Amino acid sequence: METFKTIDIRGLSFFSALQLASKEFSRVKKNGILELIIDKKRNLTEAFSKWAEGQGYKISDIEDDPRMVRLFIRKGSRSIKA
Repeated sequence: METFKTIDIRGLSFFSALQLASKEFSRVKKNGILELIIDKKRNLTEAFSKWAEGQGYKISDIEDDPRMVRLFIRKGSRSIKA
């Protein structure tokens, strides 16, 4: 298991990117970070942010530059909502 993992999902459909991110995220240790590199033209930052928050994880940073968006998701312990 890794504490930091980067995947480049530029050019993938949303569902293919989500499937890949989910698979890779399962390999990240607790308190580790998954970095997603997202295509600026097809900016899926909000969709992946909502997905991460829905899984109980935190967005630790978003870096936006003219070529791409880098989204950092921290894997903590999931909080169970009552």
